[in-house]
Amino acid sequence: MNTGTGILESTEQESSRFAYSFLPGLLFVVLIWLVHLLAYLTDADLAFLGVYPRSFFGLTGVFLSPLIHADLKHLLSNTFPLVLLSGFILFIHRREGANVIGLVYILSGVFTWFIGRQAYHIGASGVVYGMAGYLLFRGFITRDRGALAVAFAVLFLYSGLFYGLFPKEERVSWEGHLAGMFAGLIAVIIYGQRPFRKRKTSDTTIAIQPDITQRHTSNTFVPYYIHYTINYSTPNAKDTKPFVYTLKPDTQPGQKPTLLQHSASVKERKKT
Repeated sequence: MNTGTGILESTEQESSRFAYSFLPGLLFVVLIWLVHLLAYLTDADLAFLGVYPRSFFGLTGVFLSPLIHADLKHLLSNTFPLVLLSGFILFIHRREGANVIGLVYILSGVFTWFIGRQAYHIGASGVVYGMAGYLLFRGFITRDRGALAVAFAVLFLYSGLFYGLFPKEERVSWEGHLAGMFAGLIAVIIYGQRPFRKRKTSDTTIAIQPDITQRHTSNTFVPYYIHYTINYSTPNAKDTKPFVYTLKPDTQPGQKPTLLQHSASVKERKKT
């Protein structure tokens, strides 16, 4: 008899994994706050470490510019999105999440280096736009229900991000925002769609996984009905092979069990 202990442990593990998914983003935010604090205390101007487009020395900003922010307002605007979006990606897309964030981090700076104005581009806004773009594009391209739900949540929370994709203020690097969004799209193309693994089948048997939903209708004036809805999930088969499935309705005390057998076949699905 299952007492639910396994389910409880699984829920606790999932909750712990959800919490730990936000840890890398939180540690990164702590790092950029320390950098900003040190720059403030020493009165140092670190803007020269940003991305300077089409300059060889400016390539150092690809790695360092997300660590540097102009002022406290700039830093605060990136703090919460960095933690939230990175946590979503690492929790929902656990296998490729770290690769996605790393790719977005690099490509957002590289694209800014190509398309940016001749000025120093600093801040983690490009990374924020890249992660938001990944979640958006993945939801709309793959049309997976879970991914779509996350995409709509991002739209609801960060609908104002789209205003940053167009030139509005001289001091705002809209090129970095656009580069980040494009980096998110590239990440979806590379990691967003993975082919399904082919299942190995035996020459003599075919595995069938029924998903049975049973509904009952009963009252005093009409006969007792049992309705089954059966969905089959079968791998591709080279040859047409017969199989037999058995339906055995639940019976109450005093009723005689009924056994129904239906034959069917599996046909090869044409590849398109």
